[in-house]
Amino acid sequence: MASRKNLKKDISYIIGDIFTECLIYKELVPGTDQEAADSLLVDLLRIDNEFITRISHTEPGNAKKYYGALVKDFQDSISEILNKLTKLKK
Repeated sequence: MASRKNLKKDISYIIGDIFTECLIYKELVPGTDQEAADSLLVDLLRIDNEFITRISHTEPGNAKKYYGALVKDFQDSISEILNKLTKLKK
């Protein structure tokens, strides 16, 4: 398993890239739903905070199972965000 520090960096990097993509889409693509884009940006920040907190406060017991579930939840959240990002155009 990767260190918690590296996992936090990876999550922040992924969220940052998607956040930047959303900002670019919001500002430069004509016909973008501005309210939906703002909502998506807030969701990205919420996801970042949620997963960084979950990494910082690991449940005692089976760490491998805990981090496996964390990564799966993160992947599901990112998939949902990317689906919303593709639907920003009115």
